[in-house]
Amino acid sequence: MPDSNKETVLLLGQNMFFVGRVEAQVEPLGYEVQWATTQSAFWDCYKGRRPALILVDLEGDESIWSDVLEHVDHQEAGGVKVVAFGPHENVAMLERARNLGCDLVLNKGEFNRDLPKIIETVKVDSG
Repeated sequence: MPDSNKETVLLLGQNMFFVGRVEAQVEPLGYEVQWATTQSAFWDCYKGRRPALILVDLEGDESIWSDVLEHVDHQEAGGVKVVAFGPHENVAMLERARNLGCDLVLNKGEFNRDLPKIIETVKVDSG
């Protein structure tokens, strides 16, 4: 059950590996992670608890993440930062995420390295 007092980081993807890694980075800063593996789970969380940050694992189901990115209204989202990450060798996938409006697109190595800085930036921007 989500803690209604904490801000949410919404992680879209099917790989459980990143859930624990993201939780370890964001929970000490007062955020909780909501993990969505489907479009309906994403939209339920997005509409129910406006996230402070959206993270998109590009190695997940492309039909899911591309549809979500096409329909997230960045203006309506109140400036919610959308960060996508994926394999460095799949340049076309990374470029597609950029073209779909992600604020930041990183390869997995950059994502793992920069996640603490990204979270700190979100914390400063929201608080």
